[in-house]
Amino acid sequence: MQNSNLQVLYLILFLNAKNKEINSIKNDMKLKEVKFVKSVDINSKEVFFDEKPEIVFLGRSNVWKSSLMNAIFETKDLVKTSSVPGKTRTANLFLLNNKYYFTDLPWYGFAKMWKEKKQDIDSLISWYIDEKKANIKTAIILIDSKLWPQESDEGMYRYLLELGFDITIVITKIDKVKNNNLKNTLTMCEKSFFWQPIYQVSSKNLTWIKEFRNLLFEKIVWQK
Repeated sequence: MQNSNLQVLYLILFLNAKNKEINSIKNDMKLKEVKFVKSVDINSKEVFFDEKPEIVFLGRSNVWKSSLMNAIFETKDLVKTSSVPGKTRTANLFLLNNKYYFTDLPWYGFAKMWKEKKQDIDSLISWYIDEKKANIKTAIILIDSKLWPQESDEGMYRYLLELGFDITIVITKIDKVKNNNLKNTLTMCEKSFFWQPIYQVSSKNLTWIKEFRNLLFEKIVWQK
């Protein structure tokens, strides 16, 4: 009888601990605060490094990366944008709930960019990703709903895949295209990215933004 009582007690203690853990995780998945931390460039002596879990955002020019991040953060202009491709040459780190980094990496694949600038940006992206690969829980590649995946998108996907990253593909600006065109873009994304799940959002109308933010919290909280 005594052993039976001890087993029940252990079970109760175990369930209580699990409930506290689950409640803690649920609490972590709520957006409480977000702030800009700093920018890192290719000339930094060392990358801004700690053990906080991180998500990085990548994409070609005009995919509305900054707008999407502001929508996720529920802010208007915390994430700044430049109208000049190649002008932004830093990795910009934002801290959520004092626990997680969401990092805005520069545009890639802009055809008219000077060769030297393009090489600098490509070097920054590869350097940053390599330095932070132990902490990055998913790398997000954004695709313009008006365009099919470009060669640079597919190249970035293959590069991240070879490094073993979890990759999240997102079609942006879905409010800007008709359903048939969106379906075509979705089909091409599925083919280009080996039929992995493709997510669709609109930062203007906030379509699927809350659901997408929850998905990112799941990736960064459960994988930490």
